[in-house]
Amino acid sequence: MPFTDLLTHILPGVDDGPATMDQSVLMAQAAAAEGTETLVSTPHRNDVELNSSITEMRQLVADLNSRLRREAADGAPLARVIHGMESRITPDLPDLVEPGNLLTIASSRFVLLSTPFTTFPSFMNDVLDRLRMKRLVPILARPERNEVLRKDAGRMRELIENGALFVVTSGSISGAFGKDAQRAGLRMIQQRLAHAVASDMHALEGQRPPGLRRTFRWVERATDEATANRLLDEQPRMILRGHSPEAEIEQSEREERGWSRLFPLSLLRGRG
Repeated sequence: MPFTDLLTHILPGVDDGPATMDQSVLMAQAAAAEGTETLVSTPHRNDVELNSSITEMRQLVADLNSRLRREAADGAPLARVIHGMESRITPDLPDLVEPGNLLTIASSRFVLLSTPFTTFPSFMNDVLDRLRMKRLVPILARPERNEVLRKDAGRMRELIENGALFVVTSGSISGAFGKDAQRAGLRMIQQRLAHAVASDMHALEGQRPPGLRRTFRWVERATDEATANRLLDEQPRMILRGHSPEAEIEQSEREERGWSRLFPLSLLRGRG
């Protein structure tokens, strides 16, 4: 089963990802060994502005791909790296599109945004609307770690109906960021509010390592194989091709105790 990873911090020396190209290579090789065929490099836009430039980002992607091809053993899996960027949602974000200060995913119409962890600022809807007016599709990362969105499925449905997409991260699904984020991430997947699951890799080890095989098993146990395939490969590949994946949204709200039946303790503890 191949995987397509839409959210990675794999470029060296740019943000809080790897410090060296050697570390970047090891991360990409580890991801490829677990079945990932495509990695989208999504450094933080603020860090790119402080430490580098978009031109240098493109060159780093080219250098990393060249190094991976050069060091690939005969028959060994090889991951391809594609350029992108993760941007904080600020009131002036749409104004950065025209001057070329914002990299979209694979030069497509999809722009990856970092969802705040604690709030849902009043200006967010205006920013998302203005991005859509520029024919961009906003993808919000880590909604399961946002205190507002994980308690308000209706807010997520409204955003989806207005054209936004959501990416849940594997560290949340595995429980690396606590039970609240884990339950919320699994619930979003069950309710078909998530359009992709990504690694958000930052280092070879730790809370956000490379590789999606274990995450695939988590999603498969919580739903089914078809859903896991859709979230970890089919829909991410659609995005890379410039097509927006369709999301089916459950219209009925589920009570919290109902979700506790869907996610038994054995699953939340990673057993099985």
